[in-house]
Amino acid sequence: MNIRRIDRGRNEDREEKPALEAVFGHYDLDYNPERATGMAPCPFHEDRTPSFSYNLDRQLWKCHSCQASGDSYEFIIHYETTVNGNEIAFVGAKSLAASLGLATSDAGGGDEHLSGSAYGGRRAVPSQSRDRKGRGGYVPAWRRR
Repeated sequence: MNIRRIDRGRNEDREEKPALEAVFGHYDLDYNPERATGMAPCPFHEDRTPSFSYNLDRQLWKCHSCQASGDSYEFIIHYETTVNGNEIAFVGAKSLAASLGLATSDAGGGDEHLSGSAYGGRRAVPSQSRDRKGRGGYVPAWRRR
């Protein structure tokens, strides 16, 4: 079964959201911008060891101590609620990101780069040469004579 997105090929209408790097930079998160993945101290609670992991390629983050996770909008919502004390929803986070002029990234990739799923298609398995009369790799000692 091969399932494709309905809106495939409509890239001009695709919504953009703030890049996670821009959000981390705005909120002064102590992270390494040169690495695509990494760990940092969580900004939502006191942290002695880094428990906040991020993946800049997938635009996702997760704190393994407080179990908070999400994308750039979820980070804005969680930060504004817990640290600044402002209760905002998704619409508020979206308008805040637009007013701050944070750099944007594509809000969701295509189906082409999803590996191991029905979206990515099947992987071609290389054929192996069988030089042992049709048998695969291992040959027991009693057959080797």
